[in-house]
Amino acid sequence: MKIDTISFGWSDLYHPQIFFIGTFLLSFLLGYPAARLLVRFNVVDEPNARSSHTRATVRGGGVGILAALILAAIPLIRLQGGHTLGIVLLGVLALAAISFRDDLKSVSAPVRFGVHAAVALAALAAIGWPKEAFSYQRTGLFLPQWMMLSLLFLWITGHTNAFNFMDGINGIAGSQAFWVASGLGLLGSQLRGGFDHPAILFCFAVGGAAAGFLPHNFPKARMFMGDVGSASLGCLLAVLAVWLANDLGWDLVVPAFLLCANFVLDTSITLVRRVLRGEKWHAPHREHFYQRLNRAGKSHSFVTGLTMGLQFVVLCLALFYLRSSTIPRVLIVAGVCALWTAFFIYSELKFSRGPAVRVKA
Repeated sequence: MKIDTISFGWSDLYHPQIFFIGTFLLSFLLGYPAARLLVRFNVVDEPNARSSHTRATVRGGGVGILAALILAAIPLIRLQGGHTLGIVLLGVLALAAISFRDDLKSVSAPVRFGVHAAVALAALAAIGWPKEAFSYQRTGLFLPQWMMLSLLFLWITGHTNAFNFMDGINGIAGSQAFWVASGLGLLGSQLRGGFDHPAILFCFAVGGAAAGFLPHNFPKARMFMGDVGSASLGCLLAVLAVWLANDLGWDLVVPAFLLCANFVLDTSITLVRRVLRGEKWHAPHREHFYQRLNRAGKSHSFVTGLTMGLQFVVLCLALFYLRSSTIPRVLIVAGVCALWTAFFIYSELKFSRGPAVRVKA
């Protein structure tokens, strides 16, 4: 009897389901040894007046997410264009190192921003700057090249910090990373007509790794991802959006921004309010809309569940955006802005009417 042999090659790995499920399992399983090591080295977040939790909790669990993503990137680097992913990951690892140092002991703002700036510039160079990535022909925008580069630089550094600022209650950063990364992967596959692009597949890897961390952090937090996780994820999501838009078409810019709109708008509005009140904008606080809703008496599960339910609606609208004509696209953008504005108003009303309390995490 002849027995057929089954050959297995690298090409068999290039499916979004494999990357999502694989990084989900890796991130989840690696969370256990990561937590033990962090406890051993006393990387523990003690609650204070600005905290949204009430008990000491391990901080820095994002190292498990990063470890899963590094393993997922190995087969992707073999693909055409995979060298870009390698450079981006090296930059993110540098950012993760300074962020983990900040988890252990506070690092000055100039040092942090210096690393963020260097990583953003390295990522933009890897994507294709300055030869073709941001030319008039590719973007369709009549902006000087320096202005386009400046906007992209501000986008990457700004989103990195916004994501870090928004990691304040159980599950909100991990679930946001899941929705945004998975959404970017789906948007990219629509434009490309398939999944055969390292950035698209890595989007699903990021989504899976973020989802794998959630059982450690939501609904009850046994571990926080820390700056090492939130800053790294924020940077990766911003860079992946630029990379996909550059390679697949700048029609992706608006729906990609819609996926990130809640974190960007919340951070921007909160920052402006603090500056207008004469407060130190970079000082730790609990003034984000989602935090004010939590302080009004709503649980971490309620606030995260509500924001992620709205985020699912946004993802559906973003996917529909690519298939729409001009007028529906305008209505979609207006609808997403109205959706988050309604959430912000709801949070403010609850905060103004309810007691300012700390709901146990």
